[in-house]
Amino acid sequence: MEVGEASTTAAHILQCKQEMLNVPKHKLIHDVPTRWNSSYDMVERSLEQQAAVYSALTEKALKKNKNINTLSDQDVRLAEDVIEVLKPLKTITTLMCTETTPSVSMILPLKTMLIKFMGPNEKDCPTVKEVKAAIRGSQKDRYTDPALQDFLHKCTAVDPRFKTLSHMDNACREHIYNSLTTEIVAIEEQREATETAGAMSSAGRADPEESGESSSSSSSYSHQEVSHGRTVW
Repeated sequence: MEVGEASTTAAHILQCKQEMLNVPKHKLIHDVPTRWNSSYDMVERSLEQQAAVYSALTEKALKKNKNINTLSDQDVRLAEDVIEVLKPLKTITTLMCTETTPSVSMILPLKTMLIKFMGPNEKDCPTVKEVKAAIRGSQKDRYTDPALQDFLHKCTAVDPRFKTLSHMDNACREHIYNSLTTEIVAIEEQREATETAGAMSSAGRADPEESGESSSSSSSYSHQEVSHGRTVW
């Protein structure tokens, strides 16, 4: 990465090579631990600028620096493989950062998708297997508290994008649906009871001449509600 940062001479040479090779005139990127996706962006940009960087490093003005090293073909292939592994992380973090609506419902579906993608593959080289295992291990320990999981599952179930809960097995899916139904019914019953109590209280404070008729009407309506088990929408 130093070829674009070490000196104005190196930066000028790189720009000339970019123009000559018709490579995008982008600056090289450094990995910053405090910035999301900086590792991915660094490797991706390095691969994009590979031809220009290699050509710049062959210039006599830069060859004097004996500490400059170039990537071997094996290094390049490994970088390309690692980029493919990191791409889902880049996509997910970008999606979460640009989401304009609450994103809590996306957490578990995306976690499940990521862990599945990071599963072992016989064709993976040892380094890629190691990277996948590290990411998989890191994700498996997140959001494991039962109460938190239950909350996140319910948030996912009420999101039209994920309401089928396809990331869950049948037993867990049925449990979440039943639990949500029970909560919704309880909330509805409480709302109806509050409205009925409010109506009866208002009727009790009404003009005595009208209270008889109002109470009769309210009682008839309340009885109809209870007999049907829910408010008529």
